[in-house]
Amino acid sequence: MRPLVFLALLLLAACAGEPAESRFDKIAKAYCECTGQLAALNEKAAAMANDTNAVRNFEQNLLDIQAEYGRAKECAAGVLSRFGKLNPAELDSVRMSLAGKCANMAEQGDLLQEMLGE
Repeated sequence: MRPLVFLALLLLAACAGEPAESRFDKIAKAYCECTGQLAALNEKAAAMANDTNAVRNFEQNLLDIQAEYGRAKECAAGVLSRFGKLNPAELDSVRMSLAGKCANMAEQGDLLQEMLGE
């Protein structure tokens, strides 16, 4: 019985040392999950624009981006329903949280503003 009590105390102490995830961290994580694929497609399109051999695939990539944008917008609506629209200061806090979770989306502030801002 003593080893179980010791183990329980050890686990409790280990968990107590971890900082609680902030509201902005939760929003950033959810938003990142919503928009990660869209960011990847945007980066692919930017690379394709500079590649003369990729021009024929560019149109299909644009169609993929449009479809993914629609999915990301719906997903972001779920984030909004959980956390509400964010004012400019809150958007800055989420942007800082995004930098550690999905940096490619932290750089796309206009999309963040559109999907989560007031």
